[in-house]
Amino acid sequence: MGYARPQRDRRLDPRVDLGGRALLFSRGDPIGRYKLENISAGGALISGDRDLRPGHLVHALLDLATGDEPLRMTASVRQVREASEGVDLAIAFRALSADQEDAIHDAVLRALLRQGDRTRRLPLLVFEPRRRVREELEAEIRSFGLPVHAVGTLGDAVRELEEDDMEYNGLVIHSVIHDPASMDVVEFFACTESLRTIILPEPNGVLPHRAERLLRLPQVNAPRIWSRSELKRAISN
Repeated sequence: MGYARPQRDRRLDPRVDLGGRALLFSRGDPIGRYKLENISAGGALISGDRDLRPGHLVHALLDLATGDEPLRMTASVRQVREASEGVDLAIAFRALSADQEDAIHDAVLRALLRQGDRTRRLPLLVFEPRRRVREELEAEIRSFGLPVHAVGTLGDAVRELEEDDMEYNGLVIHSVIHDPASMDVVEFFACTESLRTIILPEPNGVLPHRAERLLRLPQVNAPRIWSRSELKRAISN
């Protein structure tokens, strides 16, 4: 079926975690087994124990964790860096056939769909001290068919966000925008953890300066007004 077009800019190809494996060989001799961290049609990032030098030519047997036959291809080591356990190797594929490229794109698409489904199943965290407002937000978000967990104190919010065994799809806040200590925490997680944050304004659409400043971050957004339709739009984006 021919070969992948050489003029294609492979830096534009999407990369995604697959959970697959890579077996590397050199001149027919096994080098080692590596974890497939991510992959695109241009190459892959793999991690393992065996270090290699940049420029090393290898033969790779890639298990894309799709249930299909492993892919056999030639690759060169482009970059090597130390990791917490072993090394990370960036490898570039050579002479990738159209069938191989299609198989990689298919595996990436499946992984993206799995990740999208998982993200949609993660709950939103509502941090709202006022009970009536908190319960109203909980009910609205549940009515959209989305999971949600609500807390009323800053301590509870911090514990939830720092809990290793819990992951949230985003944070929804309203009245805490007027509390400096709460906004310190919100800004910390929004900036350092890239936490998706939805800031609900006052009924007239007004936000204080600090909340407006946070809106400069791509992971932070706010409805124009507080309404059911605007809340759903903000959460869905």
